[in-house]
Amino acid sequence: MGIVMRNILLCLMLGTGCSIYYETIVPVRVWRTAWVKYTAVPAFALGFLMIAFTEIPPYILQPVRVIAVLWLVSWIYFQMKAVQSLILSVLFCAAMWIVTAIVVSAVYALPPEYRGLEMIEEELSYSVLLCLMLVFHFRYRKKISGLTGAQWARFGYFPIFSMIVIMAISMMMGGGDTERLVAVAGFGVLNVIALYFIGNILEKDAQVQEMRLLQERTQNQMKMYQNMQKNYERQRRDLHDYKNQLTCIQGLLLEDRREEALHYVETLNGRLRKNADFVNTNHAVVNVVLNQKYQSALERNITMLLSVNDLSGLTMREEDLVTLLVNLLDNAVEACEKLEENRVIRFKMVLEEGELILSVRNPVAVPVIIDGKRIVTTKKDGGNHGIGLLNVNGVIERSGGTSALRCEDGWFCFSAMIPAAE
Repeated sequence: MGIVMRNILLCLMLGTGCSIYYETIVPVRVWRTAWVKYTAVPAFALGFLMIAFTEIPPYILQPVRVIAVLWLVSWIYFQMKAVQSLILSVLFCAAMWIVTAIVVSAVYALPPEYRGLEMIEEELSYSVLLCLMLVFHFRYRKKISGLTGAQWARFGYFPIFSMIVIMAISMMMGGGDTERLVAVAGFGVLNVIALYFIGNILEKDAQVQEMRLLQERTQNQMKMYQNMQKNYERQRRDLHDYKNQLTCIQGLLLEDRREEALHYVETLNGRLRKNADFVNTNHAVVNVVLNQKYQSALERNITMLLSVNDLSGLTMREEDLVTLLVNLLDNAVEACEKLEENRVIRFKMVLEEGELILSVRNPVAVPVIIDGKRIVTTKKDGGNHGIGLLNVNGVIERSGGTSALRCEDGWFCFSAMIPAAE
């Protein structure tokens, strides 16, 4: 019974370290039932328990079992591709083996009176690993948000190389002589240094992305303020013009020219309807953006079919809303401008049961190649297009939402669900 309890505690300790490690690097998957995300630690622990109570395979296959558990559980509970999950799993397994090798070597190097620590080598190893994961978490949380595809390929070589070297060193550790201790400790130090530099690179990349997002937010806000200023100036001109129109109508009525006065009023009403807002969602920022984009689409002979409801309960930040709507609608308008016919955008933005449901559909001239949550493009302005979608996905992930892209039957579709109300 004591052995079982010891293994359970060790597996829970290791599972906690795993969960902290993945949460620091990638976002947690959003579940409709909130409590599901709290089962990640038990899931990791259960996988390690299965390893602990099964027959030990040949030495070279031992890390494969650990990597398989890490890969499967992390892929289920965290938002990342299978390849990314595999790379992170190999990296964590490498870190675990490095820590274990260093602790075992350090215990062996202690004077004989401390040899009793050999009985708790696993406890010491997992405690050190958990402390390292906590340091990693508090050092880099909110500073890194994962790797892009190119970065995954670049950093993927490191954990694979680490795993091979660790296994080779561990297979030589039977005698525990000084040379092997130095080899293990030296390689451990190299790995710590490498991880430190990787963390710095991730932090710098996150800062660059944040600067890009801040720059785009500033540009979007400036555009919105410029549009508001244009509307204000137009209203001032219209007010002055309407005073003259009323004077003219008054003159027609005084001369008993009622038919002409009625026709004049009908013409004036038509102009008023044309300049009126087309959309009202009870949310000022959404109204400004949607009405401006609606008018812009009309000027380009593009039809926008809108489906909205009362959005007064939205709790998202205004700059995030502007980033979402401006980027998505600008991309849709740009795609429609390349078409000779069927220039239509289907836009849906509704708030239901505390979640914002957002969907944008538009026809495309050529099929869009989709890689995960980004569009593969070869056009000259593809960088700006990519940054726009990257910022959209950044807003959604930061808000705890999920999104999907697809292109089928000549239609491109973006959809998202975001917790956005109290």
